[in-house]
Amino acid sequence: MELTSTLNRDLVLEVSRKLAEPQWLLDKRLAAWDTFAKLPYPSTRTEEWRYTDISEVPFESLKLELPSGKTLTRETLPAEVKARLGQAQLSGFVVFVGADLVYAEVPEELSKQGVILTSLHEALQSHLEQVRENLFKAVNWDDLVGSQANRRENVKIPALNAALFTHGVFLYVPKGVEFAKPIGVFKYLHGDALSASRTLIVGDVNSQGVYIEEYISSPKVSPSVNTSSTELILGQGAKLRHAHIQTLGEGFYHFHRQRAHLGRDAALNDLVVDMGGSIVRAEVQSEMLGAGSASEMLGLYFTSGTQHVDHYTLQHHVADHAYSDVLYKGAAKDQSRTVYAGLIKLEPSAQKTDAYQTNRNLLLSPEARADSVPQLEIAANDVKCSHGSSTAPVEPGELFYLMSRGLPKHVGQQILVKAHLTDVLARIPIVPLREHIEHIIEEKVRL
Repeated sequence: MELTSTLNRDLVLEVSRKLAEPQWLLDKRLAAWDTFAKLPYPSTRTEEWRYTDISEVPFESLKLELPSGKTLTRETLPAEVKARLGQAQLSGFVVFVGADLVYAEVPEELSKQGVILTSLHEALQSHLEQVRENLFKAVNWDDLVGSQANRRENVKIPALNAALFTHGVFLYVPKGVEFAKPIGVFKYLHGDALSASRTLIVGDVNSQGVYIEEYISSPKVSPSVNTSSTELILGQGAKLRHAHIQTLGEGFYHFHRQRAHLGRDAALNDLVVDMGGSIVRAEVQSEMLGAGSASEMLGLYFTSGTQHVDHYTLQHHVADHAYSDVLYKGAAKDQSRTVYAGLIKLEPSAQKTDAYQTNRNLLLSPEARADSVPQLEIAANDVKCSHGSSTAPVEPGELFYLMSRGLPKHVGQQILVKAHLTDVLARIPIVPLREHIEHIIEEKVRL
């Protein structure tokens, strides 16, 4: 029996009306809907998606999760969120359950300095011009760069997110303000629903901040879809440490697109951690728009069972004397599969660029698979660029040596996986976050 789609133009109108949005935002949503409605979904015939089949993902048979106005106390937050709050050592945080912002703690010292941490829709009321100036600036429904630009179906899912996002976060760090203790955002998602969220972070001139966003659910859910978009707008000299972490349960299909705009001398340290979900597609992109800007993009992933995790990175150099470095490392066990594709793209104006891209994969079983496709597209002639990848199984002799010293097999594998990922883990200066990731790795090896 053919399923009737739950997605339609009237739903866009309902979302905007329920959130009491201004007309300009409704117009943007409708333009995104028109793009979504006329495009096919990416398929394995689409070059960038040739290793990832999403034909069975139930985008149009799930009900969109809408805000209900629910709030919670700290004591009544989901157990998984409370556990993270006990570990994370944050300066402030907000918690979403489904499409509702249910709890927030923002320190007075940050607010006094002008730091804004609130829901995107609250920001539309209290900080309208800042949101209007920057929303959809980096991630919209027509934002393709490089090889993707010839295949419009690549914007199908971002257009869906732009048309129907129901909740989100707005963080603004004023000129010259600095904080080194992380701000945390936790998004606890229910199963059997379509979820759509956005994050907008604006770092003003010479600001510095640290932001961690985590997607959490129960360990196993009915088939569910989550789409998320993150926009990072960094002004001259701004510095941001940013982390996107998802440990969603089995049954979740997670689609994430992130893009950073870096002004002159701006610097981004970005970390993506994908440990959960059944099918995951994460696209992480940095645009070096200002001279002297720098982007460090780190990725960690560990798959098991029949998980499928697909990463795409873009280092787009527009300005001169800029630097970028991608280091994505992962491990796969059982019948799981990982995919990595990355592009370093240099415009003719990007002279004196220094850019690197590395992907390394470790296979813990004969049935596991990793595909890696690093790419260069260079139009400048005075640059330093390199890329490389490797995929290899666990060395049997190394595992035998550890087991011969009395270690159980899973402990030996934990040691080898940590050793494989150590150069990424070592670049995470936030100790509680690094320990949290190491704990997730230990649990996945043990399963």
